Amino acid sequence: MKNLFIFCLLLISFQAGAQFKLLANNSSDQYKAKIFVAECENGICGGKATIILYDKISAKELETFHSPDLDFSLTSTQDAKIGWLDLGKYQSPLIFGDFNFDGNEDLAIRNGSKGIYMSPSYDIYLATNNKFLLSKELTKLASENLGMFGIDKKNKLLSVEQKNGCCYQQTISYRVDKKNVLAEVSSVIEDSSIGDDVTVITTKLVNGKTQRTVQKYKTKDYYSEN
Repeated sequence: MKNLFIFCLLLISFQAGAQFKLLANNSSDQYKAKIFVAECENGICGGKATIILYDKISAKELETFHSPDLDFSLTSTQDAKIGWLDLGKYQSPLIFGDFNFDGNEDLAIRNGSKGIYMSPSYDIYLATNNKFLLSKELTKLASENLGMFGIDKKNKLLSVEQKNGCCYQQTISYRVDKKNVLAEVSSVIEDSSIGDDVTVITTKLVNGKTQRTVQKYKTKDYYSEN
């Protein structure tokens, strides 16, 4: 009986510590990753997770990251219980890209759903001197708005979306300086909360000075054009 009791305790301990194993090999040309996540049930994975990053060519292990809630979905044909399930490029909770426009590939890791209306939120790690460093400022940008920020490679800008109900939305664009500090350069507010009009308020930073314009459109005309 004593041995049976010990066996049961070990089994419970093993099940409590069991993790689902996945691969993210298609999200980057430079890196690949192994993902260990606590929960995968009914096509939804999440909870505490460990991410191990590798060089894609040499297969050398580079760094280990942790997430409090690596929330993502599986397709109807995927089964995480088989072990080492390979995720699709746009399915992975990891996002690779040059977020500060310095020519290096950076990494965003899902940290839950802390954004507006419980939208996806991310920890942002910038590639610096062969290491990835957490950027508090970019993490805040990717965790307090409507999902991950957009990347304008041509103009070297990051943009976020904000929303308040059905009738108010705002797009804010930022420039990232050499010290990875953000500076707001433009804002567009679309407000259709009053009457049958859409009020568009545009603010831009031009030669160090703020320019602001206010325009009104008929709702049906504005949204048919956009």
